[in-house]
Amino acid sequence: MITTKLQSLEYHMIEKDLQLEDKIIALTSAIENLSKSVEKMTWVVQQNGDTTNHLTFNGKFIAQNLTALQRDMREVLAGQQMLVTRQELVNETLSSVPRAIKYTTCATLPFRTSGVYIIQPETPFKEPMTVLCDQEYDSGGWIVIQHRFDGSTNFYRDWKEYKNGFGQLEGEFWLGLDRIHQLTTSKPHELVILLEDFDGNSTYARYDLFEIGGESQMYELLKIAGYAGTAGDSLSELKGMKFTTIDADNDIWEKNCALHYTGAWWYNQCHKSNLNGQYLKGETKEFATGMVWQTFRGYHYALKSAKMMIRSNVKND
Repeated sequence: MITTKLQSLEYHMIEKDLQLEDKIIALTSAIENLSKSVEKMTWVVQQNGDTTNHLTFNGKFIAQNLTALQRDMREVLAGQQMLVTRQELVNETLSSVPRAIKYTTCATLPFRTSGVYIIQPETPFKEPMTVLCDQEYDSGGWIVIQHRFDGSTNFYRDWKEYKNGFGQLEGEFWLGLDRIHQLTTSKPHELVILLEDFDGNSTYARYDLFEIGGESQMYELLKIAGYAGTAGDSLSELKGMKFTTIDADNDIWEKNCALHYTGAWWYNQCHKSNLNGQYLKGETKEFATGMVWQTFRGYHYALKSAKMMIRSNVKND
């Protein structure tokens, strides 16, 4: 019954969207007609010496149209407010679903629109979490765990921030090692990494299995296997590595890789990938300090965008 109500809610929202689009089209047409009327009035005023009657008539016409336009504008603004709160209504509805039937992941959501949702990972983790769901790439169901595309968020951060997450889900962000651990431990997950350079080239790396340990294990990269893609494999060699940040040196190099390469990652000594490195915008003289995927553009090229996403993997469940 709750699922049916959710589907009904989504249907009514879509219906309201279509009605709003019709209102906007009608409003645009009314504005165009009003503009033409004003132009006509101006011409009449210029061409006739006795303009009083014309002016009065057109003034009434304009007043009537402005009243109608004000009414339509109020309806449009109300519709815009409805669109702004649409996501909040969905999340509020999801949060009220009894625990026994809460959605465990993006793949089980009845909504096919990408956006921010509340999910409830499976036991033993009891708390729900808010995530960004990508419902478009490869049939959807993906939880975005990292997203960078414009350099607006600083990724050179400490252990606590990488543990808890930072940034905004609607912009650039890191979901948080605790959440990534909870998700990948609850059931088998696959990982896909979408990359783009500043020349318009897009590529990807996909792994059938991805899992990290908890904080007591320093969020060790426990499972990374089954590579496929066009970007080349710049991650599998880091299997078994612990996570390193500027204030937590867990790599196997004599120095701190995170400090030396201005990032945070599952470094060994040190890396072929550094997706939390500096946002340097393309070719750079710096060696491996940028947002690097070595098998795609090498160590002297900082990528434009990186998007890491996970999805429960039925094949390995």
